[in-house]
Order: sequence, then structure tokens, then C-alpha cells
Amino acid sequence: MKLKKSLGQNFLKDIFYLDKIITTSQINKTKNVVEIGPGDGALTELILQNSKHLKAFELDNRFCEFLKKKYISSDFEVFNKNFLDVDLRDIFINENIIMGNLPYNVSSQIIIKIIESNLNYQHCIFLIQKELANRFIKSSKSSKLSIQSQFFCDVEPLFDIPPEAFDPAPKVNSTVIKITPHKQYKQYIPSYSNFKKVLTICFANPRKKISTALKNLSVDSSKFNFDLNSRAEELEINDYFEILMQYESQI
Repeated sequence: MKLKKSLGQNFLKDIFYLDKIITTSQINKTKNVVEIGPGDGALTELILQNSKHLKAFELDNRFCEFLKKKYISSDFEVFNKNFLDVDLRDIFINENIIMGNLPYNVSSQIIIKIIESNLNYQHCIFLIQKELANRFIKSSKSSKLSIQSQFFCDVEPLFDIPPEAFDPAPKVNSTVIKITPHKQYKQYIPSYSNFKKVLTICFANPRKKISTALKNLSVDSSKFNFDLNSRAEELEINDYFEILMQYESQI
């Protein structure tokens, strides 16, 4: 079948890396798995061999029908749905492992949808563009995505995959990441919408002094413990909680 560029279809074909994903995923015959974007089923087949039950979401109807015919099993369900339109509470992801070679064009939206759901999935194993993976991972320089991620979960890079392992070969390197939810900041959950607003304003110009963003938020800069000459990318999540508390005290 001809692949659709509009759907970001780059299928992993190298069995070495497919096996490595399964090995690092920690799935076994007691685990239920949700797969996003199974495509032609290269990873699907290995998940089915190693899990209790698999529920897959595939936007391309051609591949959805192909998988239904190929894997006729009570342990497998495939839905012709855009995962971004699915209510996660309806698919019972609690305690499930979520996996997928995510379409590059919607990877960040899918990840944010899952972590913001604040549901008790076990963990996610996702194959995404390396550049995007670096934006989610906590490092010496923060990004809006890395701070949002830290709010709900830990994001860990597992290994990289070169372009030649795919068909067609993308023009970028890819990284497999593991996302593990936590409740470390659960006291701030009711304020998450305001927290996102704070991040949006602070990271509008991430290399400018944070004092500029604080003026835009109309907060009292004299009450912060961090250096006001710092840039948004130099602050840590607890600094943003300080800003959040000051912002909410004034609205």
C-alpha cells in the first residue's frame, strides 16, 4: 500500500530495533497494551506475542482493515479512529502500557493529551523524532514541553534509531522514550490551566530575561527567590510554581 505523507507514515522495519522496543517496554502476558498508529503491524505482531490484550488505534482505514483481517483474535481490537479525538477515559488506559511509532506530525499533541489526562497508565514507550524527544526531556535548559512533562511524569530517553531502519527513511534521527507518570506535584493539579498560561507567557521569548515575562503577568517581582536576570529556559519547575502562586494571588 502506498504510504500517505500527510499522515506522517514512516514504518519501522528493522527487526533489531523492533525487538529492542519490545525488550525495553516491560510488557508480558499479564499486561494490557494500547498501541497508537500500528500502520502495517510490524510492532503490533510482536506486542501480540508478548501481551495479554492489545487495543490499537489506526487513522488510515486501509491499514485498519488489513490488521483486522491479519490478526483475528479475541486478544486484539483495532479502531479506525484519530487518537486525538478519543476520550481516554473510555478506553480504560489505567494500568495499561501505551506504545507506538507516533506520526511525526502529531507526536507532541498525542503525548501532551496522554500526560494531561492524569490517568494511571503504567508507562508509555514511544518512538518519536529525536529533536522533539530532546524538548520533552529534562536537561540544563528548560522548554515549555519539558516543564509541562515534569508536572505529570518522568521522560527518559532509551535509545536512538537511524533513518535507514525505516521505510521510507525519514530525514531525521528518531528516539525511543519512556514516559512514567507520577503524583509528585498533585497539589498543583487544580491550578494546571493557570500554570500553562504562566508557561506560555514565560516561554513566548525564552531567551529574554524572565523579568520581562513577569511584567506581562503583572506579578510582584520582588517576592521571588530566583535571579530575575535569568532566562525562561534557565528556570526550573519549582521556580514556575513560585510564579504561579504569585499570579494566582493577584487574579
